[in-house]
Amino acid sequence: MEQKRMESETLMTQLPARDEAAALEAAGGDADLARELVETLVQGLPNELAELQGCLLARDWPTLAATAHRMRGATSYCGAPALDTRLQELEAVADIRDPEGVGLRLRQVEQEAERLTRTITS
Repeated sequence: MEQKRMESETLMTQLPARDEAAALEAAGGDADLARELVETLVQGLPNELAELQGCLLARDWPTLAATAHRMRGATSYCGAPALDTRLQELEAVADIRDPEGVGLRLRQVEQEAERLTRTITS
């Protein structure tokens, strides 16, 4: 099990925080729109992460899973593959109501959100 987790972590470090080509394609080739979409995503992340934290504290698994799913809609249009993958994992553990797994995955989502923010603002 530990080996599989390490392999998964290695794959995650290879996923970019931002995939410019995917973002541009999702925006129909409009670079300004692609930039605006990712900036909007990054601006909303603190509130979204706070909502996820609140769901974890309340053990509100359905709302947590729904919030992660909704966030994935934005990450897919913004070309944020690492954050999108972490949100997908969070949604999956929320669906099975695994408190320990949700805590771990939420920390990973927060780390990827920070990495995306650094990428966009640097």
